Amino acid sequence: MVLRNLLIVLVMLSGQFAFSSDRMGQARLFFGSTTASPSELNTELTAQGLKNVDLNNQAGLEITFPVMTYLNFGMRYTKRLISQDEVANAASTDYKVEMNQDVADLVARIPFYKSDFVRLDGVIGAGGSNSKYEIKTATQDGELEKKGTPFATPHALAGLSLGLGKDKYYFVIEAGYDMNKVDGFTRSGTINNNVNTVDLSGGYLTLGLMFDGIPIFTK
Repeated sequence: MVLRNLLIVLVMLSGQFAFSSDRMGQARLFFGSTTASPSELNTELTAQGLKNVDLNNQAGLEITFPVMTYLNFGMRYTKRLISQDEVANAASTDYKVEMNQDVADLVARIPFYKSDFVRLDGVIGAGGSNSKYEIKTATQDGELEKKGTPFATPHALAGLSLGLGKDKYYFVIEAGYDMNKVDGFTRSGTINNNVNTVDLSGGYLTLGLMFDGIPIFTK
């Protein structure tokens, strides 16, 4: 639902920003992680004999279009996954905690250096997320959920990226800060009240491929 609604917005905006019959844009496929330390969640995981969370893994897609000489605008979607099992694995149990998020942001990129082989830019983004947390232990078997239409929780990011390649194809590395705090969950199943906020904010690093100056939509 989040992705669909933002795609509609992006298509409408791309029509406003078209400069030719072919709308040339930039696409990025990436994966990486955010360094996170959700203290309230980790305290509960320790008490339940589960491993603490220190990384929030992600994979995603971003599409942007030039709207000015030094400004690209578009959308970024990421899938976030956390899965932690027992500190001491036992064959007789299958205790674990999992959290997944769908995150979508409208993003603006400012390209400040461009050569035949190098691309440098900064990015800022704002949007929202839907989240689901599931836990299974000896005393708990339930879930926390925070979902809305289109968003339940605000999300934002800021970062810098470096692309190395040639023509339209680049290997890209991006680093920045991810603002990602979820609270106000809806509870179901057998689950206690110890976790009310999951703060997954922190520095992020992603690696990926960038396709620069390619036709995204055709008029």
